[in-house]
This record gives sequence, structure tokens and C-alpha cells, in this order.
Amino acid sequence: MLHAALLLPFQFQIALPLVRRELNDFTAAEMEDLKARGLEVVDLPPDRVRRALEFRARYATLSLNDCLSMSLAESIEDVILLTGDRRLRTHATELGVEVHGVLWVSDRLEEGEIAAYADLLDGLLRLQADPVVFLPADELGIRIQRLRRLLGIQ
Repeated sequence: MLHAALLLPFQFQIALPLVRRELNDFTAAEMEDLKARGLEVVDLPPDRVRRALEFRARYATLSLNDCLSMSLAESIEDVILLTGDRRLRTHATELGVEVHGVLWVSDRLEEGEIAAYADLLDGLLRLQADPVVFLPADELGIRIQRLRRLLGIQ
């Protein structure tokens, strides 16, 4: 779904330190492909790193990578922060940052007819089966059932 998400009418940015942590399953060639498709890797300037460290001191439950993401998001006008982390979502929202997650992205892909229903269903089923992914089971189930109906699968 990441490749399809990059086709959405948004600019996608990720702070450089997060690439290794969040996109660690991708090879160097795959990362270059993602960049060619529009993913921008941002080397945060010192003032943004300082701001992230301020967040880290203020919000002990957030990881440094969460704080770097929040610092980057805070610096961009009309930004949407994509995260599945409830604590990051809460604190970013307090700063006035719009926050959404993977289900929102899936909905945008479906609405924009950017990804095939079968691909979306496959992606959501993979997320559902992944033990380290925590999505609201009811919301995920609604989307899976809707896609199954649209595909004529029961």
C-alpha cells in the first residue's frame, strides 16, 4: 500500500533518522524507488532537532523518533501526520497537527480509485494478521468486509 499511497495528492516526508527504524525492511534499491516515487527524506535542521528534544523531555511516553516526527510535522503548514501511535496522535493533535493513520490512507486509496480493491483487501488482511500492528479491529473489519462485498467474496 505504500507505493499506492505515494500516488495520493500529498507530499510525503519522513525524517532521516526514522528511515532506518520505520522502513528497515526496504533495501537500498527499494528506498531509492520510493524516493523516485515522491517520498522525501528530510534531514532535520538543528532547530527542529532541538524542538524534538524538547518534546522528548515533555512527553516521556514518546520515543525520540515520535518526537522527531512531531517536530517535522509542526514545522509544515497544512500537514497531516500519519501514525498509528495513540500517544503521538494525542500530543500532535494538541499542537494543532492533523493526524491520521493507515485506515485513513486505505480509505483515500479506495475513494480515489488509486489501488485495486483486491490489493487493498490484501494489504488490510496482511495488517490484520501482523502481530506487531495494532489497528482498531472493528474499523479494520468493516473495511475488510466492504472490500470483500465489492469483490464478490464472502
